[in-house]
Amino acid sequence: MARPVPFNIAVPDDQLNWIVDRVRTTRLPPGRNLPTDELWKSWGLPVSYAQELKDYWVNEYDWRRVEKQLNSDLNQFTIPIDHKGEDLSIHFLHHRSDQPGAIPLIIAHGWPGSFLEIKPIIQHLTNPPSPNDQAYHVVVPSLPGFGFSSYPSNPCSPMDMADVLCKLMIALGYNHFMAQAGDWGAQVARILATRYPDNCLALHLNFVITGPPSALWRPVAFARLVIGYLTGGWGFDPYEKRLLSRMKWWLDWENAYNVIQGTKPLTLSYGLTDSPFGMMCWIREKVNYLVGDDFEWTKEDTITWAMPYILNGSSGHAEIYKWGQRGSEYSLAEVFSKPIPSQIPFGASIFPNDVMFIPRWWAEGTLSSNIVFWKQHDSGGHFPCSEKPVELAADLREFTKCIDGKIIQSLKEDQPTTD
Repeated sequence: MARPVPFNIAVPDDQLNWIVDRVRTTRLPPGRNLPTDELWKSWGLPVSYAQELKDYWVNEYDWRRVEKQLNSDLNQFTIPIDHKGEDLSIHFLHHRSDQPGAIPLIIAHGWPGSFLEIKPIIQHLTNPPSPNDQAYHVVVPSLPGFGFSSYPSNPCSPMDMADVLCKLMIALGYNHFMAQAGDWGAQVARILATRYPDNCLALHLNFVITGPPSALWRPVAFARLVIGYLTGGWGFDPYEKRLLSRMKWWLDWENAYNVIQGTKPLTLSYGLTDSPFGMMCWIREKVNYLVGDDFEWTKEDTITWAMPYILNGSSGHAEIYKWGQRGSEYSLAEVFSKPIPSQIPFGASIFPNDVMFIPRWWAEGTLSSNIVFWKQHDSGGHFPCSEKPVELAADLREFTKCIDGKIIQSLKEDQPTTD
């Protein structure tokens, strides 16, 4: 069986010089003389802010310093994973806890996140504040086609990604594990629990979406949903109304990227692959309304967040949306048609500045019949591993307390056989 190989980020000088040169020679469009808030909401990334980012990137941003810090902070590896006859090089973080009885936990990112999104929560999980608190062995893969994982030459749907992640965990000696995720990672993790219920024994998500309740099998939930829709929210509590209203706003006004990436991902990628600055702006504009109001992005954060996409140089980041479009054999409709197996305990953490949401009663009728934990927060958004790492780590521990003791015993039996 293949073994992990230690990995350090080491961007070649010629590639880094090309990136800086492309940023330096980037042409910006003329700006609009409109209030900044209106520009963000109705036009996109303001040109004045783009100019600030460009100036900072060319004159102040120091990738080598960032690179050195990441290599110091993160235990990074690659491993070859055979999938459909192709050897994929999968990049991942693996932070083991020194605490006895630590539980293997895989955390999957989505778009426009990466392993960097997960970094702030790792120490909270591996080194709990009290020795009596549950600890975790944390594995954070870069999805195939993302970050420093290789771009598959064969089609790679979320189903394929789930297959690869299960192979990764088994290769690390974790035959039983928990999964946590948001965004596209949540769909991959859901597939992981559905296809491999003997391996993925518990599932926690911070991005909970699924199809409507069945009128035949869940008539009460279905009627509640229909009446609420027709009456503008009758039967929904204030929190549910707020988040469902936000979801509708997002789908109406902020969803164009989804349609573009889900229909012609390759065409889009010609521009973004050739323009590091364009890739950064494409990501930064979307992130603006994905995070909570109390989360501040520095210019360095903005550029660093985009770098795994820039360095990867493939269209994998956009293609994941293609596989999710209705009509594809790998579509989310197919994923949503299969509830999580009833033996898998399910938990959810809901953050109000996220953009997709279903109430618990809806999830009980469609997603899982074994919801053991459901926490609705008052602040935070789409990236809680970065925005609210302390709160999300606490939620994971509370979720773990709700899991049946026999499952916990199985999770604790597996300790890593490799680094």
